[in-house]
Amino acid sequence: MTAFTPDMVGVTVHADEGSRDDIYPGHPLLYVERDTIELVRSVGLEPYLIPIYRDCSLPPLDHLKGLLFTGGGYLPLNRRNSQLAGLKSSGPGRYKADKRLVEYGLKRGLPMVGFCRGAQMINEVLGGRLASIPDSGIEHHQERKLIPPDQPVHDIVVREESRFYSIMGQSDLPVNSFHRQHMVELGTSLEAVALSKEDRLVEGYESTTHPFLFGFQFHPEKLWGSQPVWMKFFEEFASAAHSFKPVHTV
Repeated sequence: MTAFTPDMVGVTVHADEGSRDDIYPGHPLLYVERDTIELVRSVGLEPYLIPIYRDCSLPPLDHLKGLLFTGGGYLPLNRRNSQLAGLKSSGPGRYKADKRLVEYGLKRGLPMVGFCRGAQMINEVLGGRLASIPDSGIEHHQERKLIPPDQPVHDIVVREESRFYSIMGQSDLPVNSFHRQHMVELGTSLEAVALSKEDRLVEGYESTTHPFLFGFQFHPEKLWGSQPVWMKFFEEFASAAHSFKPVHTV
């Protein structure tokens, strides 16, 4: 009898060097939050944590049926938004590895989803641009308000002509928020599909050319327990992964 092998989805990790401002000073770490791992398994997929090597090369990835680009690692909340570095400066090693991974996923046509930094990274590789949210603007990082990550804090407005709306079936969705920068320009073939109701920041995009590519400025991987509507999206992602066939060889 042939053993069943579940379809595997690559999950990016964050890397730090164990510096004074990192999670565990003196101990370089690769890490990912468990919410994402449990989510992947809950929709019938198997997570594969993609390591970040010192030389930023990629491991063999031909076995993957999809990619999840996770959010950023630990950053002190006492810094003003205007003092934050860009994606490349805030994690040079991760930036190089993730850039190669985005390019790999685009060439293969892999189902891809980005959360927060992950969405920003996909956008930047495709030519988009990031900017800091004004320090005097609406607060978009709920940890500064001591609000748990599985609790939504504001609404997004979904474009009803979008594929995202056809999956979710709702024009308004409550979401969480953990970002201090935002996407002011979207990259090639990306369209905004969700905006913050309060200040009209881009909260979600989808690709007009890629078979399955979405990015969210918030963290839906933390919401699926308290907001079951998100299982519609992740089950759609799982379906795309199960049926994935490469469109190009690399």
